[in-house]
Amino acid sequence: MVLFLPVPDDDQFKAWLKSIDQDGDGKISRKELRRALRALGVNCPWWKAWRALVHADLNHNKHIDGDDEAEELIKYAVKRNWGIVFA
Repeated sequence: MVLFLPVPDDDQFKAWLKSIDQDGDGKISRKELRRALRALGVNCPWWKAWRALVHADLNHNKHIDGDDEAEELIKYAVKRNWGIVFA
């Protein structure tokens, strides 16, 4: 079953973030985020991934790592109305 959630549950979103961490380093790179957004069928995934990193990467290490940055990414996704798909 596929659910379209314009306002994702924080736990679901964090689980989704963990699932897109392809190299298992505990950080989400722009490339990993772009691939995940593309797989979901989001328009302009390269742009959205870049903008999300600019907004949510609080320590400027070019990765989403830690709860604070994950929370910022959630806020950004909701603000920009990504409509993330959870199955």
